[in-house]
Amino acid sequence: MKKNFYNYSIAILLSLMITSCSNKDKSDKCSTFLECLDGTYWTSDRNQSIWKFNDNENGEYLEVYISGDNCYRYENNFIVNAVFNYQTKINLSESFNGITWFYNIVNDSVIEKTKSTGGSTSFFYKTSKTSLDDILNLDECSD
Repeated sequence: MKKNFYNYSIAILLSLMITSCSNKDKSDKCSTFLECLDGTYWTSDRNQSIWKFNDNENGEYLEVYISGDNCYRYENNFIVNAVFNYQTKINLSESFNGITWFYNIVNDSVIEKTKSTGGSTSFFYKTSKTSLDDILNLDECSD
């Protein structure tokens, strides 16, 4: 019985070490907000939209898929005339409709979006691509 407990304890310890090392490796490899979030999907707190950041500050750095009445609408920074300002490893700043917005990485699974003047904060939660696939199964909304 002691031997089983010992083997089980070692297996748990190794699993924790592998998990923590793999999380650390990703954060060590990226040096900017967009690079750290490239290829990940995020959803709003009401699951009404899927957000995807792309590692391209001079191009399409943000894509948004918004679900509506059995349809979805696609937007990117070019479509809505959002302008990239700057980024660090944990945050990004953009201007949209005359307002500056900050996106901050809270942790591996949460992003906070805040208006620079205050008064408006929203959160995005890491999700899987299947959430985007569910939205894309709907028809594109006609304007």
